[in-house]
Amino acid sequence: MHRNMRHSSAATVLATAALVLSACGDSAGNTEIPGQAAPKPTQSEPDQSTDRPLADVKPCEVFTPHQAKQLGLNGPGAISEFDDSTCKWDIGDHLINVSVYKDMALDEINFSGDEKTSITFQGHKALLVRPNKDQCSLAFATSDATSVSVNSTVDVSAPAGKACKLVKKAAPMVETTIFGN
Repeated sequence: MHRNMRHSSAATVLATAALVLSACGDSAGNTEIPGQAAPKPTQSEPDQSTDRPLADVKPCEVFTPHQAKQLGLNGPGAISEFDDSTCKWDIGDHLINVSVYKDMALDEINFSGDEKTSITFQGHKALLVRPNKDQCSLAFATSDATSVSVNSTVDVSAPAGKACKLVKKAAPMVETTIFGN
């Protein structure tokens, strides 16, 4: 008899809890509590704002006029003749280019044979790539399927490390322009 009463009591408590929780929802069955963050979308409902964050990004528009001035960029960049996802700026003794990969994940970018270091860049999974003292790239994931690569090539007479110094200055600007941080 005691055992049946325990099961009956437990069932009553569960039924009461279910009624209370269902009373918190609206007519559509949502149970969001005011002041609390809404639940994150499930896999069947992708968050459109982060699924394709580069959809409207044009590679030659990744620097604001103020940022371009800070980098010494004179005028707009030019789309690469080899790759329309890349914009390049020629600045005297060095070149900066930015590639906006709308359909290429970070791990799909071909940096084969280069010195690669996995890093975290402004909260993004990233790679710092140094093929030689005159070139440097910082590529970062913008989603699971998209990425951006900021690259610099300097004249052979430039001091060692100048290419990476330039990339490390330009990459945060690109990230800020894309994400508005």
